[in-house]
Amino acid sequence: MLLGIALLPLGVVAILASFDQASDARESRYAEVNLLAEVGSRHLSSAIADAEMGLRSAVVAMAAQEDLEANCQSAIDRAVALEPRKPPLAILDGDGRLICASEGFEPVSTIDLPAPGQATMAADIDREAIILAQASPDGRVIGLAELTRESLALLPQPTLLARNYQITLSRDDDLVVVRPWSDPVADDRVLNAAKPISDTGFILSASFEKRPLSTAELFAIALPVLMWAVAALLGWIAIAQLLIRPLTRLRHAVVRHANGDANFELPHFPISAIEIQQLAQAFEDAFDTLHSHEEQLAAGLEEQVRLTREVHHRVKNNLQIIASLLNLHARAAKSDDSAAAYASIQRRVDALAIVQRNLFAELDNDSGLPLRPVVAELASGLQQSAPPSVEIAITLDVDSVRVGQDIAAPTAFLITELVELAMLCGEWVEIAITVTALADRCARLAVRSAALAEASNRDEFPRYRRVLTGMARQLQASLDEEESGTLFTIAIPTL
Repeated sequence: MLLGIALLPLGVVAILASFDQASDARESRYAEVNLLAEVGSRHLSSAIADAEMGLRSAVVAMAAQEDLEANCQSAIDRAVALEPRKPPLAILDGDGRLICASEGFEPVSTIDLPAPGQATMAADIDREAIILAQASPDGRVIGLAELTRESLALLPQPTLLARNYQITLSRDDDLVVVRPWSDPVADDRVLNAAKPISDTGFILSASFEKRPLSTAELFAIALPVLMWAVAALLGWIAIAQLLIRPLTRLRHAVVRHANGDANFELPHFPISAIEIQQLAQAFEDAFDTLHSHEEQLAAGLEEQVRLTREVHHRVKNNLQIIASLLNLHARAAKSDDSAAAYASIQRRVDALAIVQRNLFAELDNDSGLPLRPVVAELASGLQQSAPPSVEIAITLDVDSVRVGQDIAAPTAFLITELVELAMLCGEWVEIAITVTALADRCARLAVRSAALAEASNRDEFPRYRRVLTGMARQLQASLDEEESGTLFTIAIPTL
């Protein structure tokens, strides 16, 4: 494509040259037609002038005679003898009656007689002839001359015009065919040229059959375009073999390597440009370096994963140790308030341990932490850690959603705070925890319990309210209290 565009100026020049040659050939045809019309116009002008002069001499001579009928035929014969084309002549009296006529003259009824001393000319369409009329100065004698097709068609024919053509004379709506076509010609293959005939008002039209271009002319027109096409083709073949084909093979090798082929196989380019070979070698060196770096990154990533697992494992163990210590202190507590305080702290440590344990299990999965097992394990732990004086029943309805670590921990703490708050408000507590998936990567967490209606009357409520507000702030949402304080809802983002 680019090569064709690069050679486009040459192609444009070639095409313009071809058009110029075709235009020259066309103009030569028009020149032939104009020449034919010019020659015919001059010839007919001369023929009409000669006929008018002979007719005028005959009319003047006849007007001087006393006996018109006796001297008419001799005057006609002399006038015809002097005219090389021998047109038929006739002498009329002032009233238009025929006195005498030369051989071959036919009566004419389509011409108006001229005034004394005047001449007229008319076309006889039926006989395809031109009629000349000349009146004597006294109007006593009127002469008629008939220029037939045979006399008008005696035109000089240059050798370049020795082909099929037609000549017509026209004035207004009258048309006389001077020379008809030798062979029929379609209208779309006709060239026309028109010339006036002196001051007669007649127009000579020459029609010439278009001659098709010769083989030499066609070859001269097509040669520049053919040369441009061959140059573009040869250039394209050279570029395809030396540049495009090697680059395509190199691209395929790069794509195969990018799609998982570990070994980059360098294509062999026996006839390609040296720059292409250097580029292929540069790709091979770059892929070798990249492969080495990938191996180093893979080893570093494996070590990072091992260290991360070790950190999570140690955090999980530490949380278990803290939970065990809190349990031991709670058993050794000397008062119920101290035991309740230790149990409250242990519930929060257990919530964090549950999140950490599930996070450790999903360490190899980068799609987040499933919330259903976290809430289920958290609910089970809260039921087991309830005070002996409180019976608690927790029901769950959790959709399958995944959240990030920064969302799982605040959610677990939020549920823990609400469940513990409900434990403080009665001896029989029923709690319903639901997580409903919503659109736009969001879920609705709802904790419902009738015991929560009395939570605001507890002295501990302001402390719980501050903790709940802090957890909601971490979740970047508002904790809504509904149904007279028995329902708490919050929107949490999901993955």
